[in-house]
Amino acid sequence: MVALDLEPLSAEIFRAWLSATQDGAIAVDADGMVVLHNGAASRVTGIAPPSAIGRPWRDVLKLDTHLADILWEARSRTEGMHTTAQILCAQGNLRSADLQANAWTDRTGRNGVLIVVRDLAVLCRQRIAPANRPGYGSLVGQHPRMLALFDQIDALAPSDAPVIIEGETGTGKELAAQLIHARSDRAERPFMVVHCSALSASAVEAEMFGTSRGSNGNPAHVTMGRLELAHTGSLLLDEVGALPMATQARLLRFLTAGELERVGDEAVRRVDVRILATTTRPLLEAVRAGRFREDLFYRLKVVKLEIPPLRERLSDVPELVDHFLARAGRSELAVAPAALGVLQTYRWPGNVRELENAVKVAAASARTGGSILGPECFPADLRDPNGTRPLRSAAPMKEDRRAQLLRALSSHGGNRTAAARALGIGRATFYRWWRDAGL
Repeated sequence: MVALDLEPLSAEIFRAWLSATQDGAIAVDADGMVVLHNGAASRVTGIAPPSAIGRPWRDVLKLDTHLADILWEARSRTEGMHTTAQILCAQGNLRSADLQANAWTDRTGRNGVLIVVRDLAVLCRQRIAPANRPGYGSLVGQHPRMLALFDQIDALAPSDAPVIIEGETGTGKELAAQLIHARSDRAERPFMVVHCSALSASAVEAEMFGTSRGSNGNPAHVTMGRLELAHTGSLLLDEVGALPMATQARLLRFLTAGELERVGDEAVRRVDVRILATTTRPLLEAVRAGRFREDLFYRLKVVKLEIPPLRERLSDVPELVDHFLARAGRSELAVAPAALGVLQTYRWPGNVRELENAVKVAAASARTGGSILGPECFPADLRDPNGTRPLRSAAPMKEDRRAQLLRALSSHGGNRTAAARALGIGRATFYRWWRDAGL
């Protein structure tokens, strides 16, 4: 429970915070009238603070009626309510927002609602902001294949055509998708992600298309899907080949008509979203195996990008190492030639993500104040006892992968997140490997 009856000094500090914060704040009293509305909230609602005060809050924060009911219920909840929604601004345009509502006590001693409003487009821009370096942010490299990839991204970014991004685990497929969005005309709009392989069949459908109220009429069951939240922006379907066939059919209908229905709701909603998709394995293989719809494949395959594995651009390793050291705040560290030799002869089955993890290990082992990173600073599996790297297959068989998974789990006490990190792969990839290995 929050109380806004503050002492003069506290009130002054609170008002200063309201003016400085990038989070919008809207306080609604027990009668449903706006009593506080800061500048950051105005950037979402399109209404200046003086004009918002004293108005019914639903006239200021215009959103889906059911979602408004959910927020208003926060008056009687100790833990508050959280949702995402599209806000109809005073100028007539829609903005996707993250909303957190908590109860507070107004001057009459009754419960009102304090709503924190965050513009999802701003949050997404902060998350995908390029690193402090010229060029292409976290996609680093001067190898000819990377330069060709950058040219492709520049050429296709202004288009609204769907894009399939192929590449092995850890090559930077999501970074490429973020870059396409950031260099497009949709850059100021939301960038949303659905991790298809990490969700169950029912969960992935609800995540993409949203859900309407359940059979009991409870408005708390109303949620907007990622497609709606990404309106006028971009949606990335990570590991799109893992989508269930039923969800593939719904996605095909959306790509054909630009319309969707929430799960459990027959109302048709028109949404403008650019679809980007990533896949570790060529989708054509899934089509031939009957796991992926051929018509959806050709709908998505308007443009295809291929991210090269790190073993095919080992000349980029020194630049990548410098990049990761800078990101870790250890730019003062230097890498010994012998260590670079180890890194440039290793096959990197986990690709750039595995290299980043290796650099983090080396940086953590170095003393502060400047030092040189030798081969011994890097993970032992990158080298043999004499300091040279034992060759390792870039694409281990399922039997080898099963052994890798079990060994990593055993080494980390059954913690799957830690095991995935040790293998240089993401959690979604870990679970896919786990499923493919029959574990």
